Amino acid sequence: MTVHFIGAGPGAADLITVRGRDLIARCPVCLYAGSIVSPDLCNIAHPAPASSIRRRCRLMRSRRNM
Repeated sequence: MTVHFIGAGPGAADLITVRGRDLIARCPVCLYAGSIVSPDLCNIAHPAPASSIRRRCRLMRSRRNM
């Protein structure tokens, strides 16, 4: 497994690098910081599952408390 950290600039979807956009488009899973990432960037990840880190952490905590 390879992990890529992609900076999306100031958050506008049209300012991401071509390499970053291509990595997001072909990734099997995309985790992102929901508070600072444009929803347009999440659409690039389709059909890969995309989930905000906050949502994923809440899910992990709720499963741990079961």
